[in-house]
Amino acid sequence: MSQRLWVKLLGAFGLIIVLGVGVTVLLTRQGAATQFSHYMVGGQMFQPERLQADLADYYQQRGGWQGIDTAFAQLVGRAANGGMMGGMMGSAMGIFDSRVALLDASGALLAQAGDWGPAGEIASAGPGWPIRVDRRVVGTLLIEGQPMVATEGEAGNLLSGVTRAVVIAGLLAGLVAFGLAIVLVRQITRPLTALRDASRRIAQGDLAARVPLQSNDELGQVGSAFNRMASALQTQETVRRNLMADIAHELRTPLTAIQGTVEALQDGVFPLTPGSLEPIHEETLLLGRLVEDLRTLAQAEAGRLSLNVDSVDAAELVERLVTGLQPTAQQSGVDLRWRVTSPCPTLRADPQRLGQVLTNLLSNALRHTPAGGEIDVMVEPQEGGILFAVQDSGPGIAAADLPHLFDRFYRGDRSRSRATGGSGLGLTIARQLVEAHGGRIWAESPPPGRERGSVFSVWLPAGTGSIKRKAQSVG
Repeated sequence: MSQRLWVKLLGAFGLIIVLGVGVTVLLTRQGAATQFSHYMVGGQMFQPERLQADLADYYQQRGGWQGIDTAFAQLVGRAANGGMMGGMMGSAMGIFDSRVALLDASGALLAQAGDWGPAGEIASAGPGWPIRVDRRVVGTLLIEGQPMVATEGEAGNLLSGVTRAVVIAGLLAGLVAFGLAIVLVRQITRPLTALRDASRRIAQGDLAARVPLQSNDELGQVGSAFNRMASALQTQETVRRNLMADIAHELRTPLTAIQGTVEALQDGVFPLTPGSLEPIHEETLLLGRLVEDLRTLAQAEAGRLSLNVDSVDAAELVERLVTGLQPTAQQSGVDLRWRVTSPCPTLRADPQRLGQVLTNLLSNALRHTPAGGEIDVMVEPQEGGILFAVQDSGPGIAAADLPHLFDRFYRGDRSRSRATGGSGLGLTIARQLVEAHGGRIWAESPPPGRERGSVFSVWLPAGTGSIKRKAQSVG
């Protein structure tokens, strides 16, 4: 059975709290127990074992007790620990200063600390702590007074009291820490729960699901990334549905025309002549072009479009394309011109695909330029590349349509027929082909410095070398 994250987190916090309280109780109990063998002299606690060892070292280093009467107080101070804090603890526990004396091997008094009074009291101090050097008793340390715990029962009671106080304090601190852990775990799991619920909704097809953002930390950043992903999925789903609807519409129109013509031939409305088959042939060609455009677009968007890159003379390419469209321009009453401002560097591009892009732009310009208008095709070398520009004097493009010109099946005039508006894939394919060459394509309407018309610009990075060609124009 799966466990929830909040259960795991609370369990981890609880375990840490229990371990912390347990370690604190053990260390406090052990620390308190080590103090029970301590005595106090001059407000300082000391351990007889340490002073005993220091006196043995003193005797061994000097070979006797010479000068011990002046060094004894310093040795007692060295054996002390706790200082003023030890004195405060001893006084709080009712422990008073002890008196310490050092006797030689014969029992004569060598040094003392504390107020012993008459010498006879020293003799009645009771058993002492022998000072041994090389297994030989060289002196005795006498301590008269009350240790911190005089009996085993009192030591046990004190340890129990200390332990009980620490346990109570630890439990209170643990409860407070556990309450804070609940709040913290809730803050962590709440956005994760919201993220889980939103993911389930998206998995069920509700692409409008979003995660409420309540912070700017890592969890908030995850939620923000999730919302961006959901928005992208929703946009892609909308694009996919629109694409399917547009493709169905574009295919239905020629198929309807073919079906109507065939039914008319079957019913004898039209005689079966080469002329009556011409509309079927035209619509079939249109279907073929549409399918080919869709295939090219799919390959370009999937990054599988193959380019036959070669050295391209930009000016020669534009001259050839403009020359080929001159009859159509003259028939429409449009003045089609081109010019190169200066010698152009070599382009590394697919000449067929680049020609497809420029032909599409020229065809659109011819379609939307009225009789008596003009179209200028300019080739201008720039730093790192070449700029192609196709500028017409037509009615221009509405500002609302400019951001969508390169979208699939987009037509600014929805009532425009395919004969005047195309399939709506030409500019989309042109953008994909330009980007496949590492370039950019954009549109402006009206062109800078003009009141009407539009201009489509293509920038492509240049290759190596330079093609020397005089600036010329064809009109």
